[in-house]
Amino acid sequence: MEQTKEKAVLVSVNLGDDYLFNYQLEELINLCAACDVLVVDTVTQNLRHLHPAYYVGKGKLDELQITCEALEADVVIFNDELSPSQIKNIEEVIETKVIDRTMLILDIFDRRATSREATLQVKLATMQYMLPRLIGSRKELSRLGGSSGGDLRSRGLGETKLELDRRMLFDEISKVKRELVELVETRAKQREKRIKSNIPVVALVGYTNSGKSTTLNTILSITEAKTEKQVFAEDMLFATLETSTRNIKLKNNREFLLTDTVGFVSKLPHHLVEAFKSTLEEIKDASLIVHIVDSVNEKYEMQIETTNKVLEELGVKDIPTIYAFNKMDLASGYFFVPSKYQHAIRISAVTKEGYPELLAMIDSFLFSDYERTTLLVPFSKGEIVSFLQENTEVHHIDYTPTGTLIEATLSKHLRSLYKSYIR
Repeated sequence: MEQTKEKAVLVSVNLGDDYLFNYQLEELINLCAACDVLVVDTVTQNLRHLHPAYYVGKGKLDELQITCEALEADVVIFNDELSPSQIKNIEEVIETKVIDRTMLILDIFDRRATSREATLQVKLATMQYMLPRLIGSRKELSRLGGSSGGDLRSRGLGETKLELDRRMLFDEISKVKRELVELVETRAKQREKRIKSNIPVVALVGYTNSGKSTTLNTILSITEAKTEKQVFAEDMLFATLETSTRNIKLKNNREFLLTDTVGFVSKLPHHLVEAFKSTLEEIKDASLIVHIVDSVNEKYEMQIETTNKVLEELGVKDIPTIYAFNKMDLASGYFFVPSKYQHAIRISAVTKEGYPELLAMIDSFLFSDYERTTLLVPFSKGEIVSFLQENTEVHHIDYTPTGTLIEATLSKHLRSLYKSYIR
């Protein structure tokens, strides 16, 4: 039997004729769809200042109460982060469950998380969000019980239920942080190995649902036929939270690692950015960033700015960036890439438009220090010749009385390694 969807009324306030107001409201509707929530109505209000106690005006709140009753709404979702007192005050008036945009996004992340690290990161962000909202939130806290190892013997007899809840939450936050530290250390060791292997890393970044995972899968399909290496991709917000890294080998035998990262969204909760910092650290170690842009979204420039702002918060800077304007197959007319994006390209996973050029751009950025080099390798060092044939772009090979004469394009590292054989 199919489960009945929760019915929601959305509430959004426009402060000072915000040009992003309609877009962010539409985004909230899409977030509800990603959380399997049915939107039955939207309530909006133009205000100069938010009401400190109710977020909206008192008259609008009474209207909201009537709307919820008439439509039998299960929940009211506000398109902003509410204070604990605002949630309490609003619920007392409208007598319907109230959540905010942050709580909705946290719920989506909770549903999407599959790996141990992502699950812990979402749990940490949720608990940090809930900490100042303990009053009236004990139902949400009940699921945390039993895992913190809290000991009643350590609690004074005079402590209130609120203090017990707060202690339990602090204990659980500390436990999750310890587990995450261990996972972060493991990830750091893996990054160290990659750096030592001298294989460059390319990070895919962008707004949620811009097509990062699809781009990774398309590059995999172009460069090799191993479909089992493809990652989950779906036309929905935050389809995946897992950071996936794949080895890409170009036709000229040059290799790089391609990393798909979690997408961003406007008003992305601060706690989530903090919790996912360890995962997003991958971007800081990248040699190149490919910023995937949903070119058919009319607010694509705002999405670029949002993504760049989060990257700035993470300390990502001075990394060369290619802007890949995606979904060209859906563009109604010819899309002109704005000239302010210096390194930019149009791509489509459906038609494969732009992908050969994108790979050529990546090749050019990553391997600019490569030079065409001639080496004379003694016959006793046949393993060097085999290595060069398998791992470099070989242009010419000849056999002389004194050894194998091989002409190949080599990195600075390989030229240094085999400098005694260079002619």
